[in-house]
Amino acid sequence: MIKDRLLSLPNEIFEKKCHLIDKQQELEDIKMELKIWEMKEMNTITNLIDVKGKPYYSNAEKRAVALQDAKDKSDFYDSKSIKAKILEKEISLINIHLEKLFNEQGNLRAICRLEGGLN
Repeated sequence: MIKDRLLSLPNEIFEKKCHLIDKQQELEDIKMELKIWEMKEMNTITNLIDVKGKPYYSNAEKRAVALQDAKDKSDFYDSKSIKAKILEKEISLINIHLEKLFNEQGNLRAICRLEGGLN
């Protein structure tokens, strides 16, 4: 039983690591989409001018507030942010599960050494 579990753990760990890589890539893609959205919004905000031809948002603080307001009103930004948070949680859980598998593997190896071999 210990031998079977020890032999199956590498494949299980491999599958979890592959799943982790997929989730990390998905998260990076979403973060990139959010960054692009923010840059486009900031460009729009920066280029706004009033009737006198002066910048509508005259300083960085006002532009940051306008960007935050745009984020708060954007369904796209909201849904992507929620998805990113969900992925971050999933990644954390996968890492916890991987740590558990590594601990199990180490414990089983220790048991085998104590017993003097694989049974």
